[in-house]
Amino acid sequence: MRRLASLVLPHWRMALLGILLSLLALLANMTLLALSSWFIASMALAGSLGATMDYTTPAAAIRGLALARAGGRYAERLANHATTLRILGSLRVWFFQRIEPLAPARLAAHRGGDLLARIRSDVDSLDDFYVRGLVPTIAAGLAVLCLAPFLARFDARVVAVDLGGLCLGGVLLPLLLRTLADEPGRGRVADAGLLRALVVEQAQGMAELVALGAIEEHTERIVHASRSLDARQRRLGSLQGVGEAGLVAASSLATWATAALVMGDLARGALPPVDLAVLTVLVLASFEIVMPLPGVIQRFGEMKAAAQRLFDLIDTPPAVVDQGDRSWPASNAPVGVAIHGLRFRYDAAAPLVFDGLAMDVEPGVCTAIAGPSGCGKSTLVSLLLRFWEYEAGSVTIRWEGASAELRELAGDDARRLFSVLPQSPYLFHASIRENLLLASQPDREPGDGDLLEALRAAELGALMAALPDGLDTTVGEQGRELSAGEARRVALARMFLRDAPIYVLDEPTEGLDPATADAVLFTLRRRLRGRTVILMSHRDRDLSIADRVVRLPGPPIPGAPGPR
Repeated sequence: MRRLASLVLPHWRMALLGILLSLLALLANMTLLALSSWFIASMALAGSLGATMDYTTPAAAIRGLALARAGGRYAERLANHATTLRILGSLRVWFFQRIEPLAPARLAAHRGGDLLARIRSDVDSLDDFYVRGLVPTIAAGLAVLCLAPFLARFDARVVAVDLGGLCLGGVLLPLLLRTLADEPGRGRVADAGLLRALVVEQAQGMAELVALGAIEEHTERIVHASRSLDARQRRLGSLQGVGEAGLVAASSLATWATAALVMGDLARGALPPVDLAVLTVLVLASFEIVMPLPGVIQRFGEMKAAAQRLFDLIDTPPAVVDQGDRSWPASNAPVGVAIHGLRFRYDAAAPLVFDGLAMDVEPGVCTAIAGPSGCGKSTLVSLLLRFWEYEAGSVTIRWEGASAELRELAGDDARRLFSVLPQSPYLFHASIRENLLLASQPDREPGDGDLLEALRAAELGALMAALPDGLDTTVGEQGRELSAGEARRVALARMFLRDAPIYVLDEPTEGLDPATADAVLFTLRRRLRGRTVILMSHRDRDLSIADRVVRLPGPPIPGAPGPR
């Protein structure tokens, strides 16, 4: 929770304003009720005695306090919710910045739905930390410091009774209930994450589940997770009801105890009659101070569990620690790659993927790397892009008579060397234009003409002519509105738009019919002539455009992470 509190510090001015406005609303409400009870009691007493009193001043004060209470509550809600949204925005950015170095290697072990649950629901679970946790707790402490001296002017015993009731109903009972709510609170976070993951997986993999006859089994898992979540929420709701009932009971006991204490002073004439009404109403009103605390204390376990799920992820050490400080000098000269003695495995217990791999990719040459599926072609792409760290050996980048070991380059500079068509390209739920513009260079954004030309080069000219919205056509989540071949060619067009020293194509014609595959290969040969190209494939048709073929022997790699 200290790490969460540190996220509030950049917004301390707005947070302080929210706390002060919350304190103002509390004090205005207690003062309003106390003054109103004094005014009513005084008017009744004056009427029974036939006396006169000035009612204009207290009446005006009551109206002012009513306006201050309403205005204070509105301003407090406005300030605190604005601060909450800023904190949540900062939290999401902070979280994304810390998981970005983990992608894709360390995130491959997590289900996509689970990652979505952590980014969305777990962060949302923490929205109560500030607005219903930090602010009410601090405001309650400050309000008690203001209230206690005022009550002490009347009777120190009343202070003890009021503080005792506040501690019992607002702190001690909730702490007891927190122990009971800890397990269902943590379980609720886990169940909510599991349920979201299962629903996302069913939505994204519906076709596969139906084809494999596993839809009923998967639906049963969703039902089971939903029932478990519902049971935990009912238990938490019951505990919250007990806490609220305990707070009401504590306020009633404190009010009656106050009345009993001051009755003796009233009977002896040591206390004005109107003060009885003031003290009892003020003690009753003071319980608004701790009204939010039972819910916050009981939800502490849930918030802690949500925070722990976030920190468990961001505390994962990245697969690659970027320690390079050399920059690649931008140049139009061809770039080559020399690999010597490369050794790599996915983890210490997994078998070796490469053990002494050696090969050269000559500048300006199309080098094909062939081999059966699972022999390590896509793994090599991940190593070149610095997504995984190799154990031993070297990957040397050569340009214009100079060279640098890949590890010596800054991570972003190393990735800028490559324009990649991955084996499983990802299209965002956005327009074709927005998906293509991901390849924009920092100093130049391609125009619509450039985008259409790249799409035509990827054999998508006929499709674009048939689409009524053209470049503004939405491709759907993961490109589901397109066929697999069309989605792959959109990714190919994106690769064309990125001018890089080295082009990497992983199974460029997968999912294409023979005629389209031949047309794409013809375009690749023409557009990339004289450029350094690394082509990964096990198809003879793809290998036909290569100047040199390197074959990787070996069986499929056990334990290698697949596409997610």
